[in-house]
Amino acid sequence: MTHPEREVVIVAHRGMAAGCPENTLAALRRSAAAGFPVIEVDLRATADGHIVLMHDETVDRTTNGAGEVGRMTLAEVRSLDAGSHAGPRFAGERVPTYPEALQALHGLGATLVLDIKPGPTLDNERVARLTEQHGADPAVIIAARSITDLRDFKRLSPGLRTLGLVPGPEAGPPDPAAIEEFALAGADIIRLWPQWILTPSQEAPPGRSPLVHRLHDLGTPAWATADTLYGDISPDHPREDLTELVRLGVDGMITNLPELLRDVLAARATAAPVDIGGRSSCRG
Repeated sequence: MTHPEREVVIVAHRGMAAGCPENTLAALRRSAAAGFPVIEVDLRATADGHIVLMHDETVDRTTNGAGEVGRMTLAEVRSLDAGSHAGPRFAGERVPTYPEALQALHGLGATLVLDIKPGPTLDNERVARLTEQHGADPAVIIAARSITDLRDFKRLSPGLRTLGLVPGPEAGPPDPAAIEEFALAGADIIRLWPQWILTPSQEAPPGRSPLVHRLHDLGTPAWATADTLYGDISPDHPREDLTELVRLGVDGMITNLPELLRDVLAARATAAPVDIGGRSSCRG
């Protein structure tokens, strides 16, 4: 099968963490204003069942408070300063709720990828219903960590797109059967770890990862989480890793370096007139 040249989707990880207080409305608005078409956020539930944007189990790293999100009420979480750690001009930024995030992006043309963190008070139906109530089904991609969750969201809201977060060790080796199972179960996109893609192999055509090649044969786009904060790609030579992932056929990247990825794609597209927008960041 011949694979045409594909546009690579830039996904701002945690709302564009670099320079901004992650998972805040300020970060989401800046990402959208910067022209990044897709923004990834993390959802957790408070003790009283409200869904908020928070990556970690605790509020310690990104707010002036301490404690587990799942043991705190919404009022307790909302009383915290979630911006000062990124700079004094973000002082007073609050942890947003999921409905507030949907409202903030309404009309901006951006898509939200929801990384749903498991917890006793967070259930799939509530996420699906809140999304539906805000008329946001077309603007949301659900990241499912299991085949069970994938099928559950397909049942709850068939119109929602899904991203399959295939489990497995980041350093590999990957389980091709598990990857294919997500695709065959109906995941609209599959997320692979970079090392699964970057590992040399003779099982695919030149310049193509065998895993990416197989997903393309199945008609499923392949995304990668390419974040230097967690060592998904090298913090010492991120441009080289991003360039190689693009060369190997990845269709999208969830990254804390969206501007750098945009530069990589611009350099790659010099022969083709593709408008990828201007530069912007929370540092400005």
